[in-house]
Amino acid sequence: MSKKTIAIIVGILIFVGGGFYLINKPASSTPDSALAAVSAEEISVSPEFYDIGKVIMKDGLITREYEIKNSSKNALRLKKIVTSCMCTRAQVVGGDRKTRTYGMEMSGDLNPSINFDIPGETTAKVIVKFDPAAHGPQGVGKIDRTVALTFMNPVGTKVVRFSGEVALQ
Repeated sequence: MSKKTIAIIVGILIFVGGGFYLINKPASSTPDSALAAVSAEEISVSPEFYDIGKVIMKDGLITREYEIKNSSKNALRLKKIVTSCMCTRAQVVGGDRKTRTYGMEMSGDLNPSINFDIPGETTAKVIVKFDPAAHGPQGVGKIDRTVALTFMNPVGTKVVRFSGEVALQ
Protein backbone atom coordinates (compact mmCIF):
# COMPACT_ATOMS: atom_id res chain seq x y z
CA MET A 1 0.00 0.00 0.00
CA SER A 2 1.22 3.48 -0.75
CA LYS A 3 1.84 6.07 1.97
CA LYS A 4 -0.91 8.22 0.48
CA THR A 5 -3.47 5.38 0.77
CA ILE A 6 -2.43 4.67 4.36
CA ALA A 7 -2.71 8.36 5.23
CA ILE A 8 -6.22 8.52 3.74
CA ILE A 9 -7.32 5.41 5.66
CA VAL A 10 -5.90 6.77 8.94
CA GLY A 11 -7.62 10.13 8.31
CA ILE A 12 -10.96 8.43 7.71
CA LEU A 13 -10.60 6.34 10.88
CA ILE A 14 -9.81 9.43 12.95
CA PHE A 15 -12.78 11.28 11.44
CA VAL A 16 -15.20 8.40 12.07
CA GLY A 17 -13.86 7.80 15.60
CA GLY A 18 -14.19 11.50 16.46
CA GLY A 19 -17.77 11.55 15.16
CA PHE A 20 -18.62 8.46 17.19
CA TYR A 21 -17.18 10.10 20.32
CA LEU A 22 -19.16 13.32 19.80
CA ILE A 23 -22.41 11.42 19.29
CA ASN A 24 -21.93 9.20 22.35
CA LYS A 25 -20.23 11.52 24.83
CA PRO A 26 -22.17 12.20 28.04
CA ALA A 27 -24.36 15.31 28.15
CA SER A 28 -22.62 16.29 31.38
CA SER A 29 -19.20 15.56 32.80
CA THR A 30 -20.12 16.57 36.37
CA PRO A 31 -19.94 13.54 38.69
CA ASP A 32 -23.16 12.63 40.52
CA SER A 33 -21.50 13.28 43.88
CA ALA A 34 -20.94 16.95 42.94
CA LEU A 35 -24.67 17.58 42.49
CA ALA A 36 -26.82 18.81 45.34
CA ALA A 37 -29.80 16.61 46.14
CA VAL A 38 -33.07 17.61 44.53
CA SER A 39 -36.19 16.37 46.31
CA ALA A 40 -38.96 14.56 44.46
CA GLU A 41 -41.41 17.30 45.50
CA GLU A 42 -39.41 19.87 43.52
CA ILE A 43 -39.89 17.96 40.25
CA SER A 44 -43.12 17.81 38.29
CA VAL A 45 -44.05 16.27 34.97
CA SER A 46 -47.04 17.67 33.11
CA PRO A 47 -49.22 16.27 31.84
CA GLU A 48 -48.64 12.83 33.26
CA PHE A 49 -51.17 11.28 30.85
CA TYR A 50 -52.53 11.79 27.33
CA ASP A 51 -55.54 10.12 25.77
CA ILE A 52 -54.57 10.07 22.09
CA GLY A 53 -58.00 8.75 21.08
CA LYS A 54 -58.54 6.71 17.93
CA VAL A 55 -55.42 6.51 15.77
CA ILE A 56 -55.53 5.25 12.18
CA MET A 57 -52.54 2.99 11.57
CA LYS A 58 -51.66 4.38 8.13
CA ASP A 59 -51.66 8.01 9.32
CA GLY A 60 -48.14 7.71 10.74
CA LEU A 61 -46.35 8.76 13.91
CA ILE A 62 -48.15 10.41 16.80
CA THR A 63 -46.05 12.89 18.80
CA ARG A 64 -46.82 14.18 22.27
CA GLU A 65 -44.77 16.44 24.54
CA TYR A 66 -44.56 16.39 28.32
CA GLU A 67 -42.83 19.04 30.43
CA ILE A 68 -40.37 18.32 33.23
CA LYS A 69 -40.20 21.25 35.64
CA ASN A 70 -37.25 21.53 38.02
CA SER A 71 -38.45 23.96 40.71
CA SER A 72 -35.31 23.56 42.81
CA LYS A 73 -32.27 25.80 42.62
CA ASN A 74 -30.06 22.78 41.84
CA ALA A 75 -29.43 20.77 38.69
CA LEU A 76 -31.57 17.67 38.21
CA ARG A 77 -29.79 14.74 36.58
CA LEU A 78 -31.68 12.41 34.26
CA LYS A 79 -29.99 8.98 34.30
CA LYS A 80 -32.13 6.83 31.99
CA ILE A 81 -35.09 6.77 29.59
CA VAL A 82 -37.01 3.55 28.87
CA THR A 83 -40.28 3.03 26.98
CA SER A 84 -42.75 0.20 27.57
CA CYS A 85 -42.94 -0.93 23.95
CA MET A 86 -40.87 -1.00 20.76
CA CYS A 87 -43.53 1.16 19.07
CA THR A 88 -42.69 4.07 21.38
CA ARG A 89 -39.54 6.23 21.34
CA ALA A 90 -38.65 9.15 23.62
CA GLN A 91 -36.05 11.85 24.03
CA VAL A 92 -35.54 14.82 26.34
CA VAL A 93 -34.80 18.32 25.07
CA GLY A 94 -33.61 21.12 27.34
CA GLY A 95 -32.35 24.43 26.03
CA ASP A 96 -29.96 23.74 23.16
CA ARG A 97 -29.23 20.17 24.32
CA LYS A 98 -31.06 16.93 23.72
CA THR A 99 -30.65 13.26 24.42
CA ARG A 100 -30.65 10.70 21.68
CA THR A 101 -33.92 8.84 21.17
CA TYR A 102 -34.50 5.83 23.43
CA GLY A 103 -36.92 2.92 23.28
CA MET A 104 -37.79 -0.32 25.00
CA GLU A 105 -35.14 -2.51 26.59
CA MET A 106 -35.37 -5.99 25.03
CA SER A 107 -33.70 -9.37 25.50
CA GLY A 108 -30.92 -8.09 27.73
CA ASP A 109 -30.24 -5.13 25.40
CA LEU A 110 -30.38 -2.29 27.92
CA ASN A 111 -30.52 1.42 27.18
CA PRO A 112 -27.30 3.10 28.26
CA SER A 113 -27.11 5.30 31.31
CA ILE A 114 -27.12 9.01 30.49
CA ASN A 115 -26.15 12.13 32.41
CA PHE A 116 -28.53 14.82 31.18
CA ASP A 117 -28.76 17.80 33.52
CA ILE A 118 -31.81 20.03 33.78
CA PRO A 119 -30.63 23.23 35.49
CA GLY A 120 -32.46 24.57 38.53
CA GLU A 121 -35.61 26.62 37.95
CA THR A 122 -35.92 25.49 34.31
CA THR A 123 -37.98 23.09 32.27
CA ALA A 124 -37.24 20.45 29.68
CA LYS A 125 -39.49 18.59 27.26
CA VAL A 126 -40.00 14.87 26.90
CA ILE A 127 -40.85 14.25 23.25
CA VAL A 128 -42.61 10.91 22.76
CA LYS A 129 -43.29 9.36 19.35
CA PHE A 130 -45.69 6.46 18.91
CA ASP A 131 -45.76 4.41 15.70
CA PRO A 132 -49.22 2.82 15.37
CA ALA A 133 -47.99 0.62 12.48
CA ALA A 134 -45.06 -0.90 14.42
CA HIS A 135 -46.98 -4.07 15.28
CA GLY A 136 -48.73 -4.43 11.94
CA PRO A 137 -52.40 -5.45 11.69
CA GLN A 138 -52.05 -7.52 14.88
CA GLY A 139 -51.52 -4.25 16.78
CA VAL A 140 -55.04 -2.90 16.39
CA GLY A 141 -57.10 -2.25 19.50
CA LYS A 142 -56.58 -0.52 22.82
CA ILE A 143 -53.05 0.52 23.73
CA ASP A 144 -51.48 1.74 26.97
CA ARG A 145 -47.86 2.93 26.85
CA THR A 146 -45.42 4.43 29.34
CA VAL A 147 -42.10 6.22 29.36
CA ALA A 148 -40.01 5.86 32.53
CA LEU A 149 -37.63 8.75 33.30
CA THR A 150 -35.11 7.75 35.94
CA PHE A 151 -33.45 10.61 37.81
CA MET A 152 -30.63 10.63 40.31
CA ASN A 153 -31.82 9.77 43.83
CA PRO A 154 -33.72 10.89 45.82
CA VAL A 155 -36.03 11.89 42.92
CA GLY A 156 -36.19 8.35 41.51
CA THR A 157 -38.43 7.51 38.55
CA LYS A 158 -41.21 9.60 37.03
CA VAL A 159 -43.53 7.94 34.52
CA VAL A 160 -45.53 9.56 31.72
CA ARG A 161 -48.30 7.64 29.99
CA PHE A 162 -50.62 7.67 27.04
CA SER A 163 -53.42 5.45 25.83
CA GLY A 164 -55.70 5.20 22.87
CA GLU A 165 -56.98 2.86 20.22
CA VAL A 166 -55.21 1.81 17.02
CA ALA A 167 -57.53 1.13 14.08
CA LEU A 168 -57.04 0.09 10.47
CA GLN A 169 -59.60 2.66 9.21
